[in-house]
Amino acid sequence: MKMRLALILAVGLAGCGVVPLRNDVPSPPVPAPDFAMKDLTGATIRLSDYRGKKVLLDFWATWCEPCKESIPRYIKMQDRLRAKGLVVLGVDEGESAGLVAAYARQLGVNYPVLLDADASLFGTYRGTALPAVFLIDPQGNIRGHWNGFDAATGLDVEGATERLLGEKPRF
Repeated sequence: MKMRLALILAVGLAGCGVVPLRNDVPSPPVPAPDFAMKDLTGATIRLSDYRGKKVLLDFWATWCEPCKESIPRYIKMQDRLRAKGLVVLGVDEGESAGLVAAYARQLGVNYPVLLDADASLFGTYRGTALPAVFLIDPQGNIRGHWNGFDAATGLDVEGATERLLGEKPRF
């Protein structure tokens, strides 16, 4: 487990200095892996609980500098787009619940924060840098994927999210 966390930290730190990957959309769409993880309140959250919703899944850590820019953007998106059906889920990578809870309070995080203590979910989603964001449609398919963050990435994530929110439901 310690080796895996060291690897995630190394990848995440390396990712902090790279140009972000913008909207790597799988074609055809790939189903988002389901998961069951504890949030900061101790409740178990499953991605499948949000079937029928549009989900922005954001992997981050308190030490990640680009995350300090992306998280406030996703807080604003959750405020602005909640009524249109957006659900933001934050996933902290490898840190203690106390540290993460204090950080989330300080930033005013308004969405559930999950604890990926051993970075297994990050690995399952094949994230390569923090922050890593996945846009998931109501059918549970990944419709967008970004590694890293800068202002252009933020605009790209918002645009893709707005387009997904504007789509008519498919049955």
